[in-house]
Amino acid sequence: MLQEYKREDFNLKQDIMSQEYFMRVPTILGLHGAIETLSQPLGADETGDKRVNYVLKYYAIAVKVGKAFNLHPLMILAQASIESGWGTSQLARQNNNFFGVTAFGKPNQYWTGEKRQSTTSKLWFRSYKTVEDGFSDFARLISSYYKEAAKVSNDITAYATKIAASPYISEKNGDNRAKYRALIIQSGETILNIIKKKFQAQYN
Repeated sequence: MLQEYKREDFNLKQDIMSQEYFMRVPTILGLHGAIETLSQPLGADETGDKRVNYVLKYYAIAVKVGKAFNLHPLMILAQASIESGWGTSQLARQNNNFFGVTAFGKPNQYWTGEKRQSTTSKLWFRSYKTVEDGFSDFARLISSYYKEAAKVSNDITAYATKIAASPYISEKNGDNRAKYRALIIQSGETILNIIKKKFQAQYN
């Protein structure tokens, strides 16, 4: 999916996004030209479909984190799928960072301060001990800074509309609000179909 959502390459300059922005809202989506955030090809897997593998592997974690932060797990999985190429990005696989969260800001109960520098953008990204920590830090950010979106997380279309219209998306960074909204909805529908087929007893 993320391979279809390529952005124009650019050289990140300090005047494009201030450090203060990242300290307040330390997410940058799939950073332009940063190979660490892009979907990567993987070898043979258990189902032959990276989307199914992704849901099977991370659904339970999304449910647990969603309950803790009162966010719908479908929204968490949908947004993570876009930011991590269905869990295949280097940041996701090596650093448990499925959302491209940068390393600005202070450590918290989910992030100990460990970080990784992008070889292309030179930005520092957060590195998490576990996938649950990475999901939880994202959920903390959404529930803290994007309350209007968080309130409607049980409606993927409403959530996609709210988050796409928020400061989470920045045209200065080359983001496309309409495309991002559409991608969340599309990914959410795909994930929902997989959940219904694989987790019918648990899903409600």
